[in-house]
Order: sequence, then structure tokens, then C-alpha cells
Amino acid sequence: MLAKCANPACSARFRYFHEGRLFVFEPKRVAPNRGPPNDAEDADRSHCPQCCWLCSSCCLELTVQPDGDHGMNVVQRERAPQKPFTMNHRTLTAA
Repeated sequence: MLAKCANPACSARFRYFHEGRLFVFEPKRVAPNRGPPNDAEDADRSHCPQCCWLCSSCCLELTVQPDGDHGMNVVQRERAPQKPFTMNHRTLTAA
């Protein structure tokens, strides 16, 4: 169950789906660093989707990525290069 923001430095509580960003990952059947599950309970858990949530503030700067071993890492978001804004005569004309 989601209780708080996945950012360890944030204490925001999860309340609504429309706030922040929800991440859902399907775990791999067998992780590379880990052998097959030992018992039935472990086997069921390894096939359950992993969910986490970043609050509205944290999701602006951070994202969540699977770590390959049934877990997730909170990492800095990569920014797309900003294109310089240029004005031309079409920008100024009203439709």
C-alpha cells in the first residue's frame, strides 16, 4: 500500500491519485542477482506489480526507475534541452 512519497527526503502523504505521479513496474520473473523464489509466498510476491508514488513537488525534479532486483530507485529527471524561443511574423499575427 502507498503511504508516502517515494523520495526518502520527503514526508508528503499519499491521499489522492490526481496529486503527484504513480509508478507501476512489473518485476522480472527471476532477477539476475537472485535465484528463483524459495517458497510459494515468495513466488507470488515476485509476480506482483511494484507501485510507488512521487508527490506533486518531487515529481517535477525526480522520477522512479526499476533497479533490476525487485526494487526501485528514485533518480533525478533528465531535462530535455530547451530550444530558444524565436519570434517571427506568424507568431504576431492574430488568427
